[in-house]
Amino acid sequence: MPATAPDLDSRAAAVLGGGATHAARTYRPAIRVARARGSRKWLVDGRELVDYTMGHGALLLGHAPPEVVAAVRAQVEKGTHYGAASVVEVEWAERIVAAVDSVEQVRFTASGTEAAMLALRLARAATGRDRIAKFDGHFHGWYDAVSVELDGAGRPVPGAGVPASMAALTRVVRADDGDALATALSDQQVAAVVVEPSGAHYGRSPLQPGFMAEVRRRCDETGTLLVVDEVVTGFRVARGGMQELLGVRPDLSLFGKVMAGGLPGGAVGGRREVMELLSPADGHVVHPGTYNANPLTAAAGIATLDLIVDGEARAQADAYAERLEREWRCVLSDAGVAGRVWRLASIIHCALDDPDAQARLPGALRERGVDLLHTSGFCSTAHDERDLADTVAALAAAVRAAARVRR
Repeated sequence: MPATAPDLDSRAAAVLGGGATHAARTYRPAIRVARARGSRKWLVDGRELVDYTMGHGALLLGHAPPEVVAAVRAQVEKGTHYGAASVVEVEWAERIVAAVDSVEQVRFTASGTEAAMLALRLARAATGRDRIAKFDGHFHGWYDAVSVELDGAGRPVPGAGVPASMAALTRVVRADDGDALATALSDQQVAAVVVEPSGAHYGRSPLQPGFMAEVRRRCDETGTLLVVDEVVTGFRVARGGMQELLGVRPDLSLFGKVMAGGLPGGAVGGRREVMELLSPADGHVVHPGTYNANPLTAAAGIATLDLIVDGEARAQADAYAERLEREWRCVLSDAGVAGRVWRLASIIHCALDDPDAQARLPGALRERGVDLLHTSGFCSTAHDERDLADTVAALAAAVRAAARVRR
């Protein structure tokens, strides 16, 4: 007999740290997926969900797109790990360089977190400085240097397990505070400013118009490298990512998600003179990594980038998200529930004004057959009219349940 969800919950609690494999996968009750295809996933208990988590934003083409599956299957037959350079890593890098104007060279990693780690090491090597600056609430993985936020009094607070000595090298600035950023960079001791150009959590807290241009200017004035985190937004919001939409040219960019086609992978790309610090020479930055540019991920990445290069896939996902945004706004209005719905390209966000109702909403939606990442969703080319209708109906019921509003 197949395992049931309760069976798996107890087994997971026994063998997995925290009972899960990701901080955002600790739902209670947990959802445990048996299979996924297109816009949907099926749980071990037989339930079917319209999926907007979409691999935490990695799946612009939906689950298991045939072309990507075929590319990975073909690569498996050729080998899964060479322990040496490959043709596919070069072809993968060529596509990224061609797509993003600021990227002259690429170095692959096994995840977005590793991309952040490498980019900051490169920035320190390039500038001879030890400190970095980040914005409060902006997420760049679980690396020690970026796991520092501000408390209610505006003081930097490191995450659990982060050494105070490491946290002391990170300066945390309120987003949209140009004066605070200028102060943080004024002594010219900061190697890099790292930022989500969409605003924190892929646009959940958008930056003010023009702020990224100010960040670029402040970096130029102080000899600080600008590192933009495009792990979520890269290749999804535009061919050249958020930086293309904003007209801002960073020194280094972090990539992951869409560029890896749903398999594990990340990358750093940027100016040639910075990236060439990775070239074997005295004092160069040493960057090993058993799974850097793994052939299976490279094959999936190439297939995905080829499928989206003409922009039609992005336009299709954006158009779906636009309709969903419009429908969800009507749902809130009809239910008499205060909140807002907004989007960035194919990424949609929903926030209820009542914090308790907001906290209940994700669970209420899952009970009604729709899975979001908290209350944000990633739309794909696989989402269709049936998904739209099911999602709107689910939100209408979930909002009333979460807000305890009765018509």
